[in-house]
Amino acid sequence: MLRELCNVLRPDLEPHTRLRTALSIETKVTIARNFYTTGSFQSATADISNISQFSAHRSIWQVTDALYKRSLSFLMTREKQVEWQAGFVQISGFPRVQGAIDCTHFGLRAPQNHPEIFVNRKGFHSLNVQLVCDHQHRIRADNARYPGSSHDSFILRQSSVPTVFSGPNQDCGWLLGDKGYPLSTWLLTPLQNPRTAGEHAYNNAHSATRCIIEHCIGILKQRFRCLDQSGGALQYSPEWVSIFMVVCCMLHDPAVMREQPLEVNPAVPPQEEEEEKEEVQEEEEEEVKNQDIKGLDGLKRFIALGTLDLSKNLLTWKELQKIRHINILDLRLHGNPELQNDAHCTESIEWYHVVASVGYTLFMFVKEK
Repeated sequence: MLRELCNVLRPDLEPHTRLRTALSIETKVTIARNFYTTGSFQSATADISNISQFSAHRSIWQVTDALYKRSLSFLMTREKQVEWQAGFVQISGFPRVQGAIDCTHFGLRAPQNHPEIFVNRKGFHSLNVQLVCDHQHRIRADNARYPGSSHDSFILRQSSVPTVFSGPNQDCGWLLGDKGYPLSTWLLTPLQNPRTAGEHAYNNAHSATRCIIEHCIGILKQRFRCLDQSGGALQYSPEWVSIFMVVCCMLHDPAVMREQPLEVNPAVPPQEEEEEKEEVQEEEEEEVKNQDIKGLDGLKRFIALGTLDLSKNLLTWKELQKIRHINILDLRLHGNPELQNDAHCTESIEWYHVVASVGYTLFMFVKEK
């Protein structure tokens, strides 16, 4: 793989001098790969390579920039659609799956500009990165442009993924996501309250198939230690951390296809267990239950919420304006007499129920009168 990478990057990395001290292409690529895979700071990388820190710094930037210019967008050909569907259906029998989607956090140092927006729910600075993978743990799409405080559903709306599944691809199948994403005709999420045997079977098949993305994230962080914080958060700007992330995703796919072995680090827990704990914690944090709330000042600190149950209270339209900045997936306001009698409220709020019949893949959006 190293030789192939050197050949691909040769036009960008060829030395422009005949000095004997100029680093070869192979040396530059090796230095950059060592930085990606070990997570060591540049001084440690320079010591291992027996060169100056400045030379290591320059080599890492040159290789990273050359790789980033070759990054690709999310493409869905008819051949790929058939391949992905056939691969996913073998996992747990879930038909027409085109990929699994999830977000994960990659730590970085506190930026100089607006550091508060990079603080995630765990309290450290990060980028919240969206990934889509196929049945072989290959990354089909990535989006590393948003700070740690951004909600997964917000990142999805701003990404190119919804556009990919519209137009000619609108009937090609669907992605599988967790309950943090909104249900749509091309993105299936788990049923929150399964009752019948069929609904439980759907959730079981959904979970068994979707966990491929959690395994993919675990493999990515295990292979590229610069992303998993085991050696400390990356000491670079958000822009460069985003570029590092994209480059690591590019190098991840050929490594997976060649079945390159991973170095097992006992100090780092398996990603699937970590993600499950994070998901449980997120559900606990993002579900705000109704407790006879009369004022919403305590909710101003939130940026995004999964379920906000404000039903059967005495809330007013003026009080509701205090949470206009929050991205809420499921807002429940029925049973508030002050809101129901307010003309501004009745004109601005529309009530929808989502009814999903999994057996026939029928999605109906019914407006409540």
